[in-house]
Amino acid sequence: MDKKITTILISLLFILVSCTDCKSLEKSYRDDQCIIIVEKMPTQYENYFNVKGRDPRTNEKCDCKSEFSYRWWSSYLDKLSIGDTIIKRKGELVFSIHKKDTILSFPWICEGQVYK
Repeated sequence: MDKKITTILISLLFILVSCTDCKSLEKSYRDDQCIIIVEKMPTQYENYFNVKGRDPRTNEKCDCKSEFSYRWWSSYLDKLSIGDTIIKRKGELVFSIHKKDTILSFPWICEGQVYK
């Protein structure tokens, strides 16, 4: 009997922990901004998405680091190259990579719902 109760409690705990609070994440993701011409790619060992480069508006050195959006943004590192421009504007939920001849746009998706 104790094994059944333990199994049920562990299952319930797993379900509760695995639930994503999309509304909380949405606010954090909307607050982040990244506008940069990529000059240095992050390494695979960095904890946060940390791209270094130049601001295309001012040409000043800058970096693009986020403690909130790094998991979302990092999922597109394989599409990113030095010389590309990243644009993620504050208030929006679309992460874009501008290449010389193409723009790749990735809306944020949470629990199957597309946010913009």
